[in-house]
Amino acid sequence: MKNLIYRIIIINLSCLLMFHCFNTTENIYGEGEKEFITEGDIIITTDDLDKVPDVEVSEKSIAPDVKKEVKKGLQSYKLVSEYLKNGKKYEARNELSDLYFAETDNAKRAEIKSKLDGLNAELVFSHEPSPDAFIYVVRPGDSLIRIASKYNTNYEFIVRINNKHRTSIKVGERLKILKGNVTVLVDKSDYTLTLLLDGRFIKQYPVGTGKSDKTPEGKFVIDYKLKNPVWYSPDGIYQFGDPKNVLGTRWIGFEDKKGLYGYGIHGTTDPDSIGKEMSNGCVRLKNEDVQDLFDYVKTKMTVVIQK
Repeated sequence: MKNLIYRIIIINLSCLLMFHCFNTTENIYGEGEKEFITEGDIIITTDDLDKVPDVEVSEKSIAPDVKKEVKKGLQSYKLVSEYLKNGKKYEARNELSDLYFAETDNAKRAEIKSKLDGLNAELVFSHEPSPDAFIYVVRPGDSLIRIASKYNTNYEFIVRINNKHRTSIKVGERLKILKGNVTVLVDKSDYTLTLLLDGRFIKQYPVGTGKSDKTPEGKFVIDYKLKNPVWYSPDGIYQFGDPKNVLGTRWIGFEDKKGLYGYGIHGTTDPDSIGKEMSNGCVRLKNEDVQDLFDYVKTKMTVVIQK
């Protein structure tokens, strides 16, 4: 850093000497002698030189915006390829996740999503070991519900990632248990709902949102879950199966907030409404997708809706 400052001083001194040669002998520094050299808005005092420490360029010394750009530059396909070449699928998934959320080009995002889906099919949604999970050996007296409660997940998630066809378990059985914090991100700008694990992309679904931008933005908490829900609409109460019940096969309700009551995520009887603003404010998924999501989310889980 000092060397850089010295170079700046030398350059400016040279400019000042040239100014003396081709102009009058008027004091360059203006009125009265001063201990600084100026060029436009640059001011460097000789006293300040000794106060400037040698700064090591490190991640901590980079301004947040610059740091973000540097990190984005490092998250290249070349880096991902190196990870995959060395069998580091977990690291590759994490890099691709960051790339996905930083990317603005839809075609490139679709390409990244395809790679993420392939990696997460193995890392998360299979019984294969991975850094995203640990292996639990079933003990006497265990049940899926008890195990799920112990490790802050839900038993349906355990069933799915272990490819089980029933909920019964036996002593000595090895179960893959996902670790980390699972959250939900709804992006109104591209009509997507993304399931996140510690902030990393693990699964995504297309959604529909509220007409006239009625879907509220902010942080919500899942309050309860219902199968085959009854719709308590402004026009009346419609049982599941009634043609006027638009909720589909699942309801994932949010805790009420001041001024925001009755919001949630649900299925739909109108799959053509996905990717559009057609609901009364809730987030809609196709029935097959909301049934899938239903098994991955639990009460008290955080849902963020953004635009």
